[in-house]
Amino acid sequence: MKQFEYRVEDIQVQLKANKKFSEVMEEKLNSLGKDGWELAGVNGTVFYFKKEEK
Repeated sequence: MKQFEYRVEDIQVQLKANKKFSEVMEEKLNSLGKDGWELAGVNGTVFYFKKEEK
């Protein structure tokens, strides 16, 4: 049976000049994805991630 580890992130984006919200969010989500985290759900600014335990 697969075992998962979970992570909760309250992601609030502060935009810098010449950066779009979508670009900032993509960078953050891609960074977590590279570390093996998979988006499992969203509730407002709270993002829930999971990854399989090794």
